[in-house]
Amino acid sequence: MSKFEQEERVKSGIQTGFIGLVVNIVLLTIKLIAGLTAGSVSILVDAMNSLGDTASSFFTIGGFYVSNKPADREHPYGHQRAEYISGLFIAIIILIVGFQFLLQSINRIFNPMSVYSSGLVLLLLIISILLKIGLGFYYQHRSKQMATQSNTVLALKKDSFNDALMTLVIIASYYIEIKFGWYIDGYVGAGVALFIIYSGFRSILDSSDDLLGTRPDVQMILRMREVLDSFETPIGYHDLLIHKYGPNKVFATVDIEIDSRLSLIQAHRVIDEIEQEFEKQFNIKLVGHLDPIILDDEEQNKIYALVKNVLKTYHSNFHFHDFRIKGNDEKKEIHFDVVVPTDVVETDQELHYKITSDIYREFNEYPIYIKFDRDYILDEVNKNKD
Repeated sequence: MSKFEQEERVKSGIQTGFIGLVVNIVLLTIKLIAGLTAGSVSILVDAMNSLGDTASSFFTIGGFYVSNKPADREHPYGHQRAEYISGLFIAIIILIVGFQFLLQSINRIFNPMSVYSSGLVLLLLIISILLKIGLGFYYQHRSKQMATQSNTVLALKKDSFNDALMTLVIIASYYIEIKFGWYIDGYVGAGVALFIIYSGFRSILDSSDDLLGTRPDVQMILRMREVLDSFETPIGYHDLLIHKYGPNKVFATVDIEIDSRLSLIQAHRVIDEIEQEFEKQFNIKLVGHLDPIILDDEEQNKIYALVKNVLKTYHSNFHFHDFRIKGNDEKKEIHFDVVVPTDVVETDQELHYKITSDIYREFNEYPIYIKFDRDYILDEVNKNKD
């Protein structure tokens, strides 16, 4: 994403937050009037939910504003994770509001009071549903317009449609209580509060995942592999690692296997071309690590083929890399890394014994040293590719 596109994304996010702020203030006012007029705790719970949504809009504006600040001495990778932090604050507010009104709803259950019949209350609640549905569609439209998906805006969209549904349930309960005289206001308020609490917990988990780091998008990984496979010079690649510092701030590293007979200048040129292609296609800063592979050693090629055949007898998705025969003629050692599929249940120690035993049946002249990796990203990519 270009700097202009990023600025447009932030501008769109701030405008979205401002529109949400205005609408939620109107909704808060409408629901407070309706709740106080009807004497209904469930409607007041819904009003406080709108108060939480108002605070969410404030944090949305602040999150997008801070995320656009350039990198500085204290934050060399920029400030885009501020968008995730704003989402976490929003979730905490939702959770606090939910707990507060759960207690009030429980008190209403044990101390029931009749609600007051009012056509104005029904009218105000219907208006609030229409406003919230309209706001949800507005968030959806804004999200599609953004160059990169915003989890914050998507969460606001989902919350808006959920709020409209909750208000519809409250209207139904209000009508039932007036019509039949059943004291269900407290129960409905408790139900709405529990739903708010659940939404808060889910939002906290989602925001925490973004801050902790989640699995990269599988389709993106597949596209990256297609780009790496499109270059003829590299023999292979491994250890593709992706580091995300915000929706549009992504870095990656990869080990690129190059024929050791190429000059350093030739090998460097190949890695430069791959890094430039990644930035062009994905706007990702890729750092390629040169991994020279010896192809003109008959003994090494023989052992390499042996290791490959042994691993393939265990599982089709077993892979290995960084294969080396180290040392001199007097003392040589075999070294390589094995990528273990996540559905393999054996421990590293068990696998080490099994692999070395099978290799030694065919070749036992050198000691074997193995490192084990369990690549959850690669496993998911292979499943989708199959």
